[in-house]
Amino acid sequence: MNIKWLIGIGIAIGIAGAGFSVYHMNMNMTLLSIIGVFTLTNAMRGQAFKDRGLVREAKWMNRVSLSFAGLFAIVFVVTVLL
Repeated sequence: MNIKWLIGIGIAIGIAGAGFSVYHMNMNMTLLSIIGVFTLTNAMRGQAFKDRGLVREAKWMNRVSLSFAGLFAIVFVVTVLL
């Protein structure tokens, strides 16, 4: 399966999870889902920039994606494990 399809499915699952969490008023899981969506969308944008030859912009998007991934890990530890 194409990597873009997998990321797209992950984005759809994250959006559905955020909506479900908002409906059930679980704001911690909503935050976790939204950060996951931001991570995946920025990773996809970084790949799109790289495909178009925009190397500097691709590096920037990948750094933003990595920062959101780090934030996701911190929120995951605080929300789920503690």
